[in-house]
Amino acid sequence: MSDGRHGGTEASPEIRPRSPTSVRRVVAVAGPGAGRALAMSSVLATVGRHPTNDLVLPDPRVSGVHLELQRASDRVRVRDAGSTNGTWFGAHRVTEIELADGGEIVVGGTTLRVERDDAALAAAISQRTSFGRLVGESRAMRELFATLERIAAKPLSVLIQGETGTGKEEVARALHAQSPRAAKPFVVIDATALPESLTEALLFGHEKGTFTGADQRRGGFFEAASGGTVFIDEVGELPEALQPKFLRVLERQEVVRVGGHEPIKVDFRVIAATHRDLRHEIEAGRFREDLYYRLAQVRLLIPPLRERPEDIPALQQTLLASLTDGHGNSVVVEGDALDFLRTQPWPGNVRELRNVLARAAALAHDGLIRRADVAGEGFGFRGTRLEREALDLSGTFVSAKERAINTFEFAYLSALMKRCGGNVSLAARESDLVRHHLRELLRKRGLYGLSWTDEKPGEDD
Repeated sequence: MSDGRHGGTEASPEIRPRSPTSVRRVVAVAGPGAGRALAMSSVLATVGRHPTNDLVLPDPRVSGVHLELQRASDRVRVRDAGSTNGTWFGAHRVTEIELADGGEIVVGGTTLRVERDDAALAAAISQRTSFGRLVGESRAMRELFATLERIAAKPLSVLIQGETGTGKEEVARALHAQSPRAAKPFVVIDATALPESLTEALLFGHEKGTFTGADQRRGGFFEAASGGTVFIDEVGELPEALQPKFLRVLERQEVVRVGGHEPIKVDFRVIAATHRDLRHEIEAGRFREDLYYRLAQVRLLIPPLRERPEDIPALQQTLLASLTDGHGNSVVVEGDALDFLRTQPWPGNVRELRNVLARAAALAHDGLIRRADVAGEGFGFRGTRLEREALDLSGTFVSAKERAINTFEFAYLSALMKRCGGNVSLAARESDLVRHHLRELLRKRGLYGLSWTDEKPGEDD
């Protein structure tokens, strides 16, 4: 989804024409903004008071971004986006609901209804199932690819929104690689990692002698990217004091080094990404609205992996393509394991899937990842640091595999002892390990201590 609407299409052999299949629309039938409607041509859309929503409601009791909508076959899935006054279905406050034709909800003082719209056409989708290193066969991803195909060559700033791990940087790299700037630098600025005392010097450069350690003149990130693309990761974390200076650089395409006076012309395309909805940040006064509009000439939303499980088969093939079993043989996933992967919630999205597959590949026998390799206790910590932490795959296969096994054993034993209430005997029976071996493993992983209850007297090892 770009600015929320797929406007006039441009001729492209990669883009499939809009489908005449029936589309649903969401209509305000009562309250402020009555008569306003949104055809759900795109898979994803938002509703709220802020003017950047797909359906804007001039209702003071509606939040800036109140609802997230998703097309689901002949229904519309509605999620409350953390609104203040809630979303109501009759007398029930709901956080998520699917509405068929005629279904109504109330937000603020506005009643919204889902209706069939035979005049609307579904958004164009790409015929390709990949874009750069992005892979997806779902309609949501192919709509995204169609938008990327249209905007890649244009000098528009792009704001990419999506949960952590969905591949926002891959979208930015793909746009850069298929733009006229592809041969020029692609510079990444991680807004979460900028040291407070050196932020301006890193971004804008500095003159010699400006501060202690500035023994020579240096250009900043923006100068380094001239002619190419600047990718600002987690742009929502930019300090408020820095935002107006940042906006001036984007608008004027020039920088003034710290300690300098003369503006230096730069030429770059800006692509920004955030896991936050910046419209909430604007409402809270933490992000400048004018900077938002400058960044979001095109707005893209990457759907989370849990909403497109049909993409997992192609994704796992791509993610495993570079892994082998240590003998040069490729690693593959058996059918039961793949079925299991499709049913998981994946809070860490594609990044989590990649890490799970990498660990499973290190533990797999004969180059085949089985369900036990992905469904074991070591992979039950969805969404925690343990599950999301990237594997260290450096060095030899043997050393990398040993590190993966260490991680697996710590996770398995932690979960086992928690599940068994710290009873070593019960844990030994459940894990099918003899007690003395289990105790050795617990000691090896630093998990054997006063919190565990040892075996019952008289029991044999």
